[in-house]
Amino acid sequence: MIQDSRFKNREDFAHHAYAVEGGSEARAKLFEMLEISWEVVTKGNPDFLHRQFETLGIDEARNLKELQEKKSFASGGRKIFVIEAEAITAPAQNSLLKMFEEPTPNTHFFLIGRCVKNLIPTLESRLSKTGLGEAPPPQSGGGAKAFLAFTTTQRLALVKKLADDIKDEKKTKTEAFALIHQIEDALYQKSKKEGALPPEILRDIELCREYMSDPSASVKMLLEYVALVAPRRE
Repeated sequence: MIQDSRFKNREDFAHHAYAVEGGSEARAKLFEMLEISWEVVTKGNPDFLHRQFETLGIDEARNLKELQEKKSFASGGRKIFVIEAEAITAPAQNSLLKMFEEPTPNTHFFLIGRCVKNLIPTLESRLSKTGLGEAPPPQSGGGAKAFLAFTTTQRLALVKKLADDIKDEKKTKTEAFALIHQIEDALYQKSKKEGALPPEILRDIELCREYMSDPSASVKMLLEYVALVAPRRE
């Protein structure tokens, strides 16, 4: 991602797509900066769209593409899209990539949420990154390291507990998504250093992460598969 400072004036909004990192304060601060620095009306403005998704899928991405292609209501005005998502499916990311490669003039997108941590490299390279508000919880990989050190029995017990907590709404699917991403990263770093990891294992785990973005995917089945194929790490 292109590193970007906080927005201070209109000239800072030269890019067409931003990834906004931050926690619960990020949205409020973004709205404030849009209103003050760029004089954007965020309430009752047909050229301002704010949407929230747990998982942004291909249908939602196509809908956004259709909306951004339409003319603004204000003559010569800008259209602003603020999109919050916990995750974005791989097909949806590819759709967004095509849209950002040929952006509609005077249209700007802001992606907020955990989704900005799990973007495909080609999409990530199209975004300008800025940090607002509190930082999101650190993705240290500690959970992945513990998971990889567990026996298969211990892993499956952890998977069952996490899946049950998600089903009971004590936790969100995002936590399962983040765990797979951390496991994938930990194994990738291990393979870079030691070169002893079969490449098909990383491919299988990458596929599980992509499938996890599907709203109909079984969290328990995907995590169980990862628990069985991921090599144990002492």
